[in-house]
Amino acid sequence: MHIGLRIKIARISKGLKQEELADKINKTRPLISSIEQTGKVSHYTLKKICEVLGLQIHEIESSMVAESKESYGDQFQELLSLKNRIKEIQEDNAQLRLFITAQSELIKKQKEFINKLSKSS
Repeated sequence: MHIGLRIKIARISKGLKQEELADKINKTRPLISSIEQTGKVSHYTLKKICEVLGLQIHEIESSMVAESKESYGDQFQELLSLKNRIKEIQEDNAQLRLFITAQSELIKKQKEFINKLSKSS
């Protein structure tokens, strides 16, 4: 179910008009109308709406993710794939940093050894 529709049903079941809900969260009635029609809402505003309507924000947000998966399908999967790839690259980067540190330490030790050999000759 569309998040805006969920909000509208909860608002009506609480006996509130759009204007009343808007007043309770310090927003405008047109914004409430837009949220109910489009389902687009910021996290902060959604949190305030949920508090007034007695809704669980985590349930609403999880339904938003499900709607995003349905609405954007391939794009959503591509974003998840990119997120996973970024994580892999970050892990590779950390390993490379460790390798570079080890290589630098080895080079330093080799220079010290060469200097000792040069002085003893």
